[in-house]
Amino acid sequence: MDVNEIRDDIIQQNGLQNTDEIYTFYYDETNNIRKLYLKDSGFNVNKADNFTLAGILHKGASADIDYSTLLNILNLQKSAHELKVKHIAKGGFLDMLKSDKILIILNWLIKNKLYIHYFNLNITYWSVIDIIDSIIGELHNPFYIVNHMSLKSDFYEIANSNSDVFLSILHKFNYPDIPKEKVHDFCLWLIEFTCIHSCKLSDFRANALENLVKKSLEIGELQFVSGFNGRTLIDSFMVFYLRNLYLFKNSIHIFDEEKSIQNEVQNFSLTENGIPIKNYEFVKSHNSEAVQLSDVIAGFLGKYFTYLKDVNDEQLVLDRAGLTSKQIKTLSALKHIIDVSNDVSRGFFNVVSSEGEQRRNIQFLHGVKL
Repeated sequence: MDVNEIRDDIIQQNGLQNTDEIYTFYYDETNNIRKLYLKDSGFNVNKADNFTLAGILHKGASADIDYSTLLNILNLQKSAHELKVKHIAKGGFLDMLKSDKILIILNWLIKNKLYIHYFNLNITYWSVIDIIDSIIGELHNPFYIVNHMSLKSDFYEIANSNSDVFLSILHKFNYPDIPKEKVHDFCLWLIEFTCIHSCKLSDFRANALENLVKKSLEIGELQFVSGFNGRTLIDSFMVFYLRNLYLFKNSIHIFDEEKSIQNEVQNFSLTENGIPIKNYEFVKSHNSEAVQLSDVIAGFLGKYFTYLKDVNDEQLVLDRAGLTSKQIKTLSALKHIIDVSNDVSRGFFNVVSSEGEQRRNIQFLHGVKL
């Protein structure tokens, strides 16, 4: 794949700045379930937390950074052979906000002109929105095209409100490889399920979603839910590792060693004008303090994004109002480093999640109610 064939469109469509500059990215991950598929009782995993690929970065190909100073301040137990998020904070996101060591790390990163980056994926949202994309893609209706994010988010919300039933029926229809002869029955079920559960939405949004799914009966084929591996929703996270490789093609990308992903990435050909690009490497984390710090950042942000997925709007308001002064300081430091990183390049951040999660992020992190 030629990197410029895809990166140019992404940069232009999202107005991303400074993507041609040289940076050094460090990565780690959390909640990598490796595969997601449907069973008759739901997913193959007990809890579908958000997959997060995240870490730290700095400008240029090298930087003179004294990591030993930070490690001395953190005063880790001698049994800790390398820095891990479990040595820094435990519990859910709100508990992690109480950690002195999280605050120390965030302030140290800011002081040393280090930035953060992340990819946040709600795996359930990613797995079910192809149903809505299939309908919108065939209708070519300007209203549905303009409002596609709201429609997908509303559909995710009602699917998630009765996920056991929803996933069980998807399994029955062999989603995402629904046989052609069963598409009509699937659409009838889809309409019934949506109309029953759309009461959770405002009248306007409920009507918009109901009218959209009813139009599925006018479509001969649902493009994105047929012809794939039946009941397999995610068979690899490799595609998410590639994004920064082609978007920041001039940068250096250093990943924590992960054999399965490592082999897939190495077998995927990235080129520019026919010339192979190799702008990444996989390293053992105990040899890289920056990758160890990325483990902390990925673990911390993974808890945050899963919190945003699971919390309702009312509880979020109560949680934010009840933050202690220590929690507020840590949250402020997180907001600050995200803001300064965003000022360098909005491309450092990539999110695949519902409108509700993104709205709750703005409300919790920035204190702005939308």
